[in-house]
Amino acid sequence: MAAPIFSPAAQADIEDIYHYTLQNWGIEQAEKYIRALGASCHDLGYGSKRGLDVGNIRPGYKKLSCGSHFIFFKVTDTEKTEIIRILHQSMDVDRHL
Repeated sequence: MAAPIFSPAAQADIEDIYHYTLQNWGIEQAEKYIRALGASCHDLGYGSKRGLDVGNIRPGYKKLSCGSHFIFFKVTDTEKTEIIRILHQSMDVDRHL
């Protein structure tokens, strides 16, 4: 396995989460939360975390919970982990995937 690949939407999600957390809870919490999300994505890429199958939402998709967010991802045919989106638990998943 290797480092995960982030979709443009997932990259934007990380930026949005950082800015929201920064505005509401400060820089220390924002950096801590983004590090936790990054560590979870890293673990997915290197296979130390697996996630739950959510093929009922999109074929081949899986999700992993991290804090108040779900990391949606898939493993490609070449065994690379692609991070699709990082969505807050309260978001309408069908609308955003």
